[in-house]
Amino acid sequence: MTTASSPPGPPSFGLLLRQVRDGLMRCLDRSMAELELDLCFGHYLGMKALAHMSPCTANELAQAIDQNPSAVTRLLDKFQDLGWVRREAHAQDRRALQIVLTDEGRALWQQLKQRGDEAIASALRDLSAAEREHLTSLLTRVRDSLNSP
Repeated sequence: MTTASSPPGPPSFGLLLRQVRDGLMRCLDRSMAELELDLCFGHYLGMKALAHMSPCTANELAQAIDQNPSAVTRLLDKFQDLGWVRREAHAQDRRALQIVLTDEGRALWQQLKQRGDEAIASALRDLSAAEREHLTSLLTRVRDSLNSP
């Protein structure tokens, strides 16, 4: 199906990937707005990374979510002000701080994860389980091809 914003014919691969990503982000942003915490997709990514990496340094988090360190510092300032993370002295490097997800942050992540899972389920609802597995396999291969030397 062609929309007014789409050129006629099949969409380009890159455009299609962008449209899927943007659609998922919009869906998740709408869902997170219901929490009335002024969160966006970038906050979701930060919380997701912290849920898997905490404790970690701000630089490690910046690399994990592909953001510059100053943007991550602002993100962490917000998270700390809201009680979702705390900064602690690094055990091995006295010059560094570790970012630790608090119990409140972990509880928030569970809410965000559920909303993220629901957004993905909604996006994939018309695909069978086998089609979802196949799509994931193909996208993984494309990603790996792009990351190989």
